[in-house]
Formats: sequence, structure tokens, C-alpha cells
Amino acid sequence: MTTAVRSIAADLKLYTAQAHEDAEHSYFMSHLMEGELNKDAFIALQEQSWFFYRTLEEAVEAVRESGRCIEFLDPRLNRSAALEHDLNVLHGSTQWHDTVHALPATKNYVAALEEIRDNKDAPRLIAHHYVRYLGDLSGGQAIGRMMQRHYGVDPEAVSFYDFAEIGKLKPYKDLYREKLDGLAEEFSEEEIEILLAEAARAFGFNHRVFAELEKN
Repeated sequence: MTTAVRSIAADLKLYTAQAHEDAEHSYFMSHLMEGELNKDAFIALQEQSWFFYRTLEEAVEAVRESGRCIEFLDPRLNRSAALEHDLNVLHGSTQWHDTVHALPATKNYVAALEEIRDNKDAPRLIAHHYVRYLGDLSGGQAIGRMMQRHYGVDPEAVSFYDFAEIGKLKPYKDLYREKLDGLAEEFSEEEIEILLAEAARAFGFNHRVFAELEKN
């Protein structure tokens, strides 16, 4: 009798469903998407994102260099350079580097990613990779459109949401999920459970960043 292969993608969707909904329907994100905030709120979101995407990409590189998940970790998904470009456009200069500060929730998020980077922790990295990049390829696509529609954001300032390099998004996302499932052959059951728990934790980090952006 053949043992069924575990679907990490299906488990992740199920395991993070509530945390995903909580983050997606936070006051800050729902009001931003409905056009009830302003352009500065979007800029603040991108500034905080810049901090954790830089660290996430450092963690990706560290895990790749360790020899794990090499086929899964596609460098074409990297967003920090696009974020930097967009923030230069939004601010009209590069001087924002001198004044931008990470919120406490962002610092906590970055600290978790730094720990993953320093430990070359592949299962936990994949959890954050899934939450960030698959989100950017899915619901995140609407953000760039809504920011232009509601707040008149320059199209040049939303390159973060442009994944032209990877081609059509639907086939890519399908392949992403297939590769995610393929990691069941590389990860132990214990590592998969760590991955699932970390994904829910990743949504929690995002939710807390949104909560602090709401106050600011």
C-alpha cells in the first residue's frame, strides 16, 4: 500500500486561513484598499516593507548557500530593489533613507527573519517566503491598481507589484505550489510542522505591523 504524499501547500492554506483573514481584513489594509486613507499611508506601508524584504532576501540567500531548497528559492521574486526604486519615486529623492524608521512591530518581524538567516533555518524561511511572495502574486496584485486609482500613485512607483520577469502569474503560482509540495521529500515531518506554525506566525507579524501603521 502506497503512503499518500503530504501536500504542504494544502496544509499551509488550511493552517493559516484564520491568520490570513485577520491580516487581510485589518483596519489599516481594508481602509487603505477602500480609498479611505491617503497616499502617505501607502508610503508608510512600503517603507516598513522595505525593512523586512531586505532581511527576508538575506535569509533566502543564506539558505540557498547552505544547499537547501535551491530549486524552490527563485531570485526573480526578490522585491527589495523594486521597493527601493518605488520609494525613491514616491519621495522624489533617495533622502528617505536618512529619516525612515522601523516601527516596533517591524523590528520584531526583522529580528525573526535575522534569526532565520543566521541559523540558515530552511523550514521557517519557506513559511515566510510563502506568506510574502505568494501573497504578492495573489491578492497583492490588487494593491498596486488600487493605489493608483484611489490615491493617484505614479505607475512608476508600483514596480513592486510587477512580476513581468516570471511571465503569467497563474501558471507560476501553480508551479510554486507544486514545488512547495515537493519539499515534503526534503523536509522531515517535524520540519513541516515547524513550517506550518511559522507561517501562521508570519501572518501575525504582518497583522501587528498593520496595527501600528493604523496608529501612525
